[in-house]
Amino acid sequence: MAGLYIHVPFREAPRPYDDAYTTCDPAPGASAYATALAQEISQYSDSLLADAKLRTLYVGGGRPSLCPPAALRPLVEALARTVDPSGLEEVTVELHPADASPAYLATLRRWGVPRLSVEGLSVAGTDPSGAGAAHSPNDLARTLQRIRGAGFDDVSVDLLFGDEGQSRTAWKASLHRAVMLDIPHLTLHEMTTGAPDKRADQLAFALSFLRAKGYEPYELTHFARPGHRSGHQEHVYAHGSVLGLGPGAESFWWPPRAAPSTARRWANVADLSTYVERLQNGVSPVAQTETLETSALAREYVLLRLRTQEGLNLNTLADRYDLALQARKPDTLGRLREQGLIHDDPDCVRLTDRGRLLTDAITRRLVRGI
Repeated sequence: MAGLYIHVPFREAPRPYDDAYTTCDPAPGASAYATALAQEISQYSDSLLADAKLRTLYVGGGRPSLCPPAALRPLVEALARTVDPSGLEEVTVELHPADASPAYLATLRRWGVPRLSVEGLSVAGTDPSGAGAAHSPNDLARTLQRIRGAGFDDVSVDLLFGDEGQSRTAWKASLHRAVMLDIPHLTLHEMTTGAPDKRADQLAFALSFLRAKGYEPYELTHFARPGHRSGHQEHVYAHGSVLGLGPGAESFWWPPRAAPSTARRWANVADLSTYVERLQNGVSPVAQTETLETSALAREYVLLRLRTQEGLNLNTLADRYDLALQARKPDTLGRLREQGLIHDDPDCVRLTDRGRLLTDAITRRLVRGI
């Protein structure tokens, strides 16, 4: 099983909380980009995409909804030729509120897109324009009405926290409004401009408040009501293969055998003009690649699974990644249990709510020297 990620780099303004490659330069344009992307898909059609069963498709960026549907036809046609839609469990497209016209939403429905991820940033109390959003909380509420009117029930909204100018009151109001708007999935994006203690306090409140309102904190910053988890995010945090297409996109791929000891990671060139030019000339857009050995893969798996509600399965870590963590780190695990940072479970390392606020520090303690 694998995931497919398509990166659309276009934006009207930089987004300071996201370090993914984007460009505010309209050249070479959406049509040239989509044609290049179709050519990249064809480069994998007889290899990775021929052998792997795709589980999820995620179109993100950037601001994918800046691209006119007509300009994306080469991409849509290439996907139709290459991807079997019957095997896809989830298809998600990111959407900016300003682009959610009835015509655009109808086109997405016609293309078979069932799930939208909306750039909300704030839904109450504060103007998110300083974070790169050209819309207000009221715009988002109206957008959600249009989205639901168009037949979309599976919707995620991004919320920002941790900004220096964001008060605790404003953060609480934003979460309250999100619940009142009946948003089934929330993704929290952390700004690093505020003090660490303030960011931890805001995340702690979100954990407590959203859980009480029926949301599962299935990953550190992803919250879903039952039946609305992001399948793509779950696949990523399960350390699954993901093929990334588009300028700046990254890929991670396991070899096709039952117990692999290595995997590959590669990244496309992070420049739209170069990306288009390479593919026009029949050249791969890959700019860098690396092979990950078992120890590096084990560290990645620990990092990913500690962020999840289900936690790090120690038997899987030993069997698949050849790392017996209980034998390697008995004292560290014991201290984490005594400090109330992980649950008392001999087969799994699951962070408590207090531990979730220290995820990065706990991860460093567990992978140090491995």
